[in-house]
Amino acid sequence: MKSKDLEIGLAGEYIACADLLIKGLTAYPTEQGLPYDLVIDNGKRLLKCQVKTTSKPRIIPQRNTETKAYIFNIKRHGKNNKTRYTKNDVDVFALVELETRSVVYLKNKDMPDTINIRIDRLKGSYYDEIGIEDYNNAIELFKTISNKSEIARILNKQVASINRYLSPDYKPFKTKARYWSDLNKSKEWFYGI
Repeated sequence: MKSKDLEIGLAGEYIACADLLIKGLTAYPTEQGLPYDLVIDNGKRLLKCQVKTTSKPRIIPQRNTETKAYIFNIKRHGKNNKTRYTKNDVDVFALVELETRSVVYLKNKDMPDTINIRIDRLKGSYYDEIGIEDYNNAIELFKTISNKSEIARILNKQVASINRYLSPDYKPFKTKARYWSDLNKSKEWFYGI
């Protein structure tokens, strides 16, 4: 791991520890070489917390249009990321983004290998959200305008898109994507782990 990566990781660990302390939990950093970075006392037991940090949003690969999100590769660690975390290694993952110095948390059992978390300030600009808005606008306009070419002109869309939106079988695509703020956790959340 490069020195800069280590610095970013260390910054994330301190930010996560501070966030937990501010929430009113007891938390402290662990020694290097363990599969977790922090220990959290939730009042019932000690939780093992692995911290993953990103310095900025990145472009999501395999998209036709540039789409940014916070991307975390979660479930692997060690040299060349060859070792997978187990349920016994980690209880909670703390995800830190350095731009706003904020932290969100997920249980190990709820964590995929890689997670793309949408950026709150970009809400409404993601492809599926635009598609749903276009669909809703087309449906609304069709209530008063029966000419699909006119609706396409108003919405600056292809007539084929309007025809698809107005098809009785059409359902707009909605992802299960989550925004950063959707993953905020209160102190009480940690009591249930």
